[in-house]
Amino acid sequence: MGKYILFFLLLLYWFYNFGQMGKKSDVTRAKLIETARELFHEKGYDGLKMQELADRAGMNKGLLHYYFKSKGALFQAIFKEALSNLFGGLSEVLVSEGSLEIKFHKVVDVYFEKLMTNPGLPVFVLSEMHKNPSMKGFPFSSVNISKLVNAIKQSSGREIDHIKLFHLLLTVISLSVFPFAARPLLSQVLGKDIGFEAFMKERKIYIKKVVSQLIVEL
Repeated sequence: MGKYILFFLLLLYWFYNFGQMGKKSDVTRAKLIETARELFHEKGYDGLKMQELADRAGMNKGLLHYYFKSKGALFQAIFKEALSNLFGGLSEVLVSEGSLEIKFHKVVDVYFEKLMTNPGLPVFVLSEMHKNPSMKGFPFSSVNISKLVNAIKQSSGREIDHIKLFHLLLTVISLSVFPFAARPLLSQVLGKDIGFEAFMKERKIYIKKVVSQLIVEL
């Protein structure tokens, strides 16, 4: 009987330590990804050095390769996440219930909410896509765009010209994203008296007015 109790206690001990190691591994991986995200946003793919990443993350270089076999694999994970943050969720909003005006206003809200907390995201994504436009995982291929535009048309219950609707979609994204991509320049132009965040609150209202007018003209 005593042997069974000892075996049971050892088994519990093993499960506990295995769980703790798993938690520690998750924390380490999360820290690595967060640090890599910061460096990729600052320096891009070409500028990031794995040793610098290891130093900033406070771990040895060998541990980096335990989680990600190469800088390319790490970049793919970060870039996929960045694409999802920048473009993800559009389809759900644009095919949801409500008028076109309500849907596109929601898109503006989504972008402003995302980019106010992560303003460096557009520059990182657009810069890396410019270097490698055929990058896998890009969600706005011609096929995906066509499907999205058709879905918007069907959910709106209106007969809308395909190209005009694409113009509207591209305009909303451009108007919402560009100010954040140009934040350093805008901050200098605006100065301390106005401030970037205060300006962007007014900017969001202005963009929605433009969007409403464009929808009227569809």
